[in-house]
Amino acid sequence: MRVRPFIGTLCGIAIGGLAIATWMLTFDPHGGVEWSHYLFPISAIVLERIYPARSIPVLLWYAGALLQWVAIGAIVDLLRGAFRRG
Repeated sequence: MRVRPFIGTLCGIAIGGLAIATWMLTFDPHGGVEWSHYLFPISAIVLERIYPARSIPVLLWYAGALLQWVAIGAIVDLLRGAFRRG
């Protein structure tokens, strides 16, 4: 199995991991800049709409943050494959 067809997904995993690590290092529970809207905007918007006035479960927050970048990488892989064949 070659890695090349999945390079977008692998990059998405790496970017998602870096985004989560960056968010963990810069998180300030007492205020400050909320970096989650910059690092994983789609996940932050979706989860805030699902849990409007409640605390978002921690595992769901991290899974959504990583899944956003993995999904974007997978879409890039699908588009690369579609345009390569066409």
